[in-house]
Amino acid sequence: MEQNSEPEKKNNLYLRFTSVVMQMTAVIGGFSWLGVFLDDKYQLKTPIWTIVLALFGVFISMYLIFIEVKNINKD
Repeated sequence: MEQNSEPEKKNNLYLRFTSVVMQMTAVIGGFSWLGVFLDDKYQLKTPIWTIVLALFGVFISMYLIFIEVKNINKD
């Protein structure tokens, strides 16, 4: 009897993209928190650390998405 692995592949993709979303949340949130911490520590009027580190987190998250999509296309 032949089994269809198509639903299993779809579930696997959902799990992979869910983990990517959680990674993005952790990276962007972590860098943003670090930026807020540094802005409070140095008592800056403009939240420059928060802005710079949040954008850095976004770029890292986009890189992680690019790598994950590249790995999915390989499979």
